[in-house]
Amino acid sequence: MVEARNEGAGLSLAEITERHIAAQKAAADVVREWDERRAVGDVSSVAYASALLAVATEEAAARRIVMEYCPLDHQESIRKLVYISAFLIAAEVRLEESEMAMVMEAAAPFG
Repeated sequence: MVEARNEGAGLSLAEITERHIAAQKAAADVVREWDERRAVGDVSSVAYASALLAVATEEAAARRIVMEYCPLDHQESIRKLVYISAFLIAAEVRLEESEMAMVMEAAAPFG
């Protein structure tokens, strides 16, 4: 967990969320590209799985940094919660228990 905090150290909430959005877009682009290549038989299943794993790992790291980010004040805490809510709705996913605990802990001082 300390390592993850160091990855986002010194970055603003805006920079962290921009990185997460970029990682999501990159993942979607890779999936689209590889799906097209796989459909015409240009790539093996192993190469496809490997490419998906790489972008999924990058997106997961960016997501973890967002969850671990400690807001500086009440307004930033609200912005972080709004971003996470929008992400969850758009991606149709839910927080893992550990992520929920991190988010709640970071928001607690402002609530």
